[in-house]
Amino acid sequence: MAPHDREMSQDLRKKIISLHKKGEGYKKISKALLISQNTVAKVVQKCKKDGTATISQRRPDRPRKLTPRQERLLMRRVEENRHASSLQLSKEVESQTGVTISRDTIRHTLQRNGMHGCRPRKKPLLKPRHKKARLEFARAHADKDEDYWDSILWSDETKINKEKLLVPTVKHGGGSVLMWGCMSAAGVGELHFIDGIMNSQI
Repeated sequence: MAPHDREMSQDLRKKIISLHKKGEGYKKISKALLISQNTVAKVVQKCKKDGTATISQRRPDRPRKLTPRQERLLMRRVEENRHASSLQLSKEVESQTGVTISRDTIRHTLQRNGMHGCRPRKKPLLKPRHKKARLEFARAHADKDEDYWDSILWSDETKINKEKLLVPTVKHGGGSVLMWGCMSAAGVGELHFIDGIMNSQI
């Protein structure tokens, strides 16, 4: 199969036009040069329109905003602070190099170097008493065997405000949804929606 029309050589284009001027049809030219009839038709039609079989040379790519040295500086800043935003990095690079660059340029440069932005997950901070309780639990159960853990069921519940998930259509209220779930060594249990108040009987 011949290369795509955009990548076709000037020599091949001239051969197509030469055969067409000799009276050869699209089908014969296609078979002779091992290219599709659609490609032959495009070249011939372009020649009729522009008066030439050649194509203009591709314009050179726009020079990059940052030099290789400045890109290395940017990558070092990212390695030093993984939580820095594109706006912060843009300001840092400008203060170091005097070059004003946009946030999009920062993102494109990082992507070209194999790095992609992401949002950190939010997690509640543990208070000292929480940390102490978890450490005590871990020490108290450190010597438990596999059979013991197979008999343990871990469960938790959470309440989600409906107004944060949906666009309210009533003037007041909206309520909340209480969900309960569990897991064990055998796998994850089903998620249950609780109506009313959660207690030891539910």
